[in-house]
Amino acid sequence: MPALKDYWPLVMEDLKGRLSASNFKAWFSLVDFAEIQESGRKLVISVPSDFHKKYIDSKFRKEIFASVVKYYPQVIHVGYKIVKPAETKNQEIQQALSLEPLSDDSFEKQPIDNASEPEPISSYLPKKSLNNLNPKYTFENFVVTRNNELAANVAMAVVEDMGKLYNPLFIHSKVGLGKTHLLEAIGNKTVEKRPTFNVKYIPAETFINQWIMSLQRKETDKFRDYYNSIDLLLIDDIQFFTGKESTQEIFFHIFNYLHQNNKQIVLTSDKPPQELIGIPERLVSRFNSGMVVDITKPELEDRLSILQDKIARMQLIIDDKKVFKIAEKISTNVRDLEGVLNKIQARIKLMPHLDFDDRDLDSILSSYCNHEPTLDEPIKGLNPEAVLQAICRIFSIQKQDIIGNSREKNVALARQIAFWFYKHELDLSYPVIGRLFGGRNHTTVMHGHNKIEELLKTNPKIKDKVMMAKKMLAGS
Repeated sequence: MPALKDYWPLVMEDLKGRLSASNFKAWFSLVDFAEIQESGRKLVISVPSDFHKKYIDSKFRKEIFASVVKYYPQVIHVGYKIVKPAETKNQEIQQALSLEPLSDDSFEKQPIDNASEPEPISSYLPKKSLNNLNPKYTFENFVVTRNNELAANVAMAVVEDMGKLYNPLFIHSKVGLGKTHLLEAIGNKTVEKRPTFNVKYIPAETFINQWIMSLQRKETDKFRDYYNSIDLLLIDDIQFFTGKESTQEIFFHIFNYLHQNNKQIVLTSDKPPQELIGIPERLVSRFNSGMVVDITKPELEDRLSILQDKIARMQLIIDDKKVFKIAEKISTNVRDLEGVLNKIQARIKLMPHLDFDDRDLDSILSSYCNHEPTLDEPIKGLNPEAVLQAICRIFSIQKQDIIGNSREKNVALARQIAFWFYKHELDLSYPVIGRLFGGRNHTTVMHGHNKIEELLKTNPKIKDKVMMAKKMLAGS
């Protein structure tokens, strides 16, 4: 079976198709596979400098992650390792960019391509001509099954009667079931049918970061004007607005302006509106005011349809017995089904001289058949850093927030859940946990741990957060 590193050239080839030729050559010539950590959940790539790391993580994070999970589907985050390049290679990159050597001080000022169109009102906001859509996400290659039929039909109806029929459209599902695909398919079909429309696809995290930047630069009016000019606003993973009161406030006003002017809003989330913790009622009521649709896990028959469609598109030859086995074993989501097919494709390309037999398939499937964690059963092999990263990702907060002195409700809850994990999963003493969290008193830690212990018995939302973290840490 190929080593983990052997999939990296396929990742780079996929990434190359997502970026312009100049950007790929300039920023990824010295990027390479470094290692896999945390039992396969973290992929580390080598970069030539800290600036290089900051730049590609800021500008290409989404594209990098999309290409990585295509061939490493168990990965939940990407890390970086700085490996200094040879001087001659540095010179080649500078020549390719036609730039002077860059410093960290120039990070925010440096353009990434040479497009003639000037920057918009602020450099951190995309140009009007850039909709951020991935062209591969279309209605034509979205496999409609019983689990997503309503969501797909509503999405297509939105394109036909934009801003009036279902506004806002709120699509929710667990990860990997196609909500982002549908969201971007709406955008791509709108661009095709209405080329003059101002269409923007924005991950919620990007919206938050742009808003923070506008606050820092005292450009809040420019930020509001930018978003008020959009005809179709597509925001992915709106649950990351949880606890972000300032972001929620500006989004409330933008939402109202667009809605009142019959501009279409489409949102996705991992939960229905009423289950979003830390989102104010006035936003939740607006999310519910249009059309709320969900996408459920595909049944066996649906999974077979999805596999057959994707196998045909990938031009793979897999016998029916193996296809059925994949559909039977992988019941989680569409992303995992794609992950299996991508690994099969990689195995066939890398080792064309060998037949792909049942043992090869079993080896690939084994990484998707992890034991489902329970609330009471600790996960083996954890470390404090992995726990902290998982909780920070779920609550969309930074490590310094949770370790620091922030009393924001969302941060305080995340911190108490971290206390519970450190005690329950890592079996650390209260004084040790206190020291790891900025020298907190052991009684503070004990109180936080005991509070979560009680809430797990009575509050399903808290239990859901804890189980989400456990599944993430277990690689589910």
